[in-house]
Amino acid sequence: MRKIKKEQGITMMVLVITIVVLIILSAIVIRYSIDGIEYSREKKLLSDLEAVQHAVYEQYEQYKVTGDESFIIGSEASSSDKATLEGNTWKITSPKDNAEKYYKLNQDDLEKIGIENTEDEYIVNYKTGECYNLTQKRTKENHRVLYID
Repeated sequence: MRKIKKEQGITMMVLVITIVVLIILSAIVIRYSIDGIEYSREKKLLSDLEAVQHAVYEQYEQYKVTGDESFIIGSEASSSDKATLEGNTWKITSPKDNAEKYYKLNQDDLEKIGIENTEDEYIVNYKTGECYNLTQKRTKENHRVLYID
């Protein structure tokens, strides 16, 4: 009678299958992590845009109440600033007062109106509330223009 040798340990085939399954799972996790990061970044950009728009509305309301033009913060947007926003329709008419012009807000201007911790620049219209992100023109995932009307 022959003795049957008991196999101990795992076979090479089981090891390969386990490694392949782990690689597939890690690829899925990495992909969803990257998507989550991009989604969070896009939501932050849109949230910042809304915060700037809200601050601009507040400044414009102060301007309307007091008539003090110091509430209109920023430098008038140049035609080159406007040209960088490709694909956007600018509703520029001849301005009746300073509030109808488009203004470029840099970091210093944003701090004056209460927006901190941003590296972006914006073009805004105080009267209409239009707000364009000049630094991050489009979101990465769906290429949506960073603009609030």
